[in-house]
Amino acid sequence: MSTGGIPNPGTSDCRVAFAMRPPSASWEAIQIPTTPPRTFWAWFKPQHLPTGIVVQLPSAADQTVVPVSMRYLVQMLGIDPACVPMCSLFGFSFQGQAGTASCFDQAVTLPPVGADPNIVIYVDPPPMQHAQAYYPEPPYAEGEPDESGSEFTEDQVEEIFDSMERDWKGSIQAERQLQSLQKQLLDLQVRLGTMNRDLGTDERLYSDRSDQDDWQEARRALRDAAATRLARYIKEMDAGETTYAGKKRWFVDIRKTYVIPRTTFDGMESARKEFEIYRSTMQNLVSRMQSAYHQARQEGEVRANQVLSRIASKVASTKNKR
Repeated sequence: MSTGGIPNPGTSDCRVAFAMRPPSASWEAIQIPTTPPRTFWAWFKPQHLPTGIVVQLPSAADQTVVPVSMRYLVQMLGIDPACVPMCSLFGFSFQGQAGTASCFDQAVTLPPVGADPNIVIYVDPPPMQHAQAYYPEPPYAEGEPDESGSEFTEDQVEEIFDSMERDWKGSIQAERQLQSLQKQLLDLQVRLGTMNRDLGTDERLYSDRSDQDDWQEARRALRDAAATRLARYIKEMDAGETTYAGKKRWFVDIRKTYVIPRTTFDGMESARKEFEIYRSTMQNLVSRMQSAYHQARQEGEVRANQVLSRIASKVASTKNKR
């Protein structure tokens, strides 16, 4: 872990400053000037979230807990809350609403027992007029001879273009999967909400105490699956569509202008890495959403159906004996 202070952006636009900031190599200590000072651990641009920051708190034994608001924490990380489309506080996600969300004023103390210990802060991409600060653009004017890419052999240039094309097609495929998964998660969320009900008259009458306790546990699992596991990724998908909109336009332009016609340009290797990161980010989100769907279905829907099926068998058996 490395120790650092509050980031100094060096520019008035936090989106450009964040885009230019290199990813963390390890957890960075961010000290906030409360009384006494409070320390957070931050990881800027982790591999699975290249447009965000993950924050964790030391345990209660490591420091005196001094509550601060989410708004204050975001600002101390060098980010304007107006540039945060979405946050997740210990597993509870909320939309930033251009910095006006009331959840920004929620106190950050310690995560509840068993909760996700992470605070996740998403950051908007820089405005298009500052795109060169985030994505390098060719320095030559249109129509001028292109001498860039001369440091690569023809085979290397071809492989760079092939790599960008593969990553682009992979990201498009992942985006299609995400659209399908989002619908599946929404459908499952509705089903889980419908299943979370009180037992009927016959079900209460012919089930025993153990069955009723199991059903209460199953209902708790239904609520957790719908409100925590599924809602988190549905919101992440919604926020991602906004967060990556500007970035995706850049990919489309680069592909149309350079990749398809195989025209070399300055910053080819950097662009290749951006294509790779975007594809990896989309595929990682697909994996997490698939995992969330299967776990929510298994722990919520399947478990609840098993309990209800057992109770239904007892109801039918008892009635047939009459």
